[in-house]
Amino acid sequence: MQTAIVETFQSTMNKCFATVVEDILGRTVKEEIFLLLSRNGIRTSEIASRFDDVVGVLTSAFGDGARVLVFKTVTELYKKYSQQAGFNFGESLRDQITLLRERVTTDLLKPRTLS
Repeated sequence: MQTAIVETFQSTMNKCFATVVEDILGRTVKEEIFLLLSRNGIRTSEIASRFDDVVGVLTSAFGDGARVLVFKTVTELYKKYSQQAGFNFGESLRDQITLLRERVTTDLLKPRTLS
């Protein structure tokens, strides 16, 4: 059961990332970002499990502007699990993801339906 919860969490995070990128940058740029990630060995299905690598690739491509995509992805992920995102833009987003994943697995939280 634990594995299914983690897989659902990662799938939800992957979808949140795709939604945020498309909402902010548009469908064409989203496709280009996924191609960029692919060229760097990151498949779409691996975004959540390799999020540090994703952040590195995005930072190389967009500089500090990548942090907006990362921050919005993490806040969207919190929303999907009906959790309040009580952190600021400058805080460690990796820690926030870890905290939410632990809460999800411990409390058996399920995401709201993704649109």
